[in-house]
Amino acid sequence: MRFDKSSFKKSSFEEADIQKDFWKTKSYAERLEAGVLMTKIAYGLVNQPEIRMQKDLLEIKSKRG
Repeated sequence: MRFDKSSFKKSSFEEADIQKDFWKTKSYAERLEAGVLMTKIAYGLVNQPEIRMQKDLLEIKSKRG
């Protein structure tokens, strides 16, 4: 899985300020949802099913030893 750099473009400082003001009007949930979508677009996973963590590969250790 490679990051697709063509999904993004450079912007001027004025455009960046407009974007910043726009995202400040959104709730944290909306920002998080948009971030997840942008990540999926960048990695080409938009139409893919949700990726689940393989919990059977994790090992939980107690702090006591």
